[in-house]
Amino acid sequence: MPIDKPFAYHKPSDEGLNRINDLREAFSDVKKMIESHCPSSRERSVALTELETTAMWAIKAVVFNDPKSEVV
Repeated sequence: MPIDKPFAYHKPSDEGLNRINDLREAFSDVKKMIESHCPSSRERSVALTELETTAMWAIKAVVFNDPKSEVV
């Protein structure tokens, strides 16, 4: 039985991979800023968790909507 598109692995195209790497660098920079500007607290932990969630969805948006990505 085939796996539905939202749950399948999508191999990014070269262009998609470049976009993903740009996003990862930007999210890493934001993470460092949060860690340096926010005191250790529940709020900081939530901010970092939500940043990880945002990164996941942003990367999925690149791959899922890239017509050159491969579903494998």
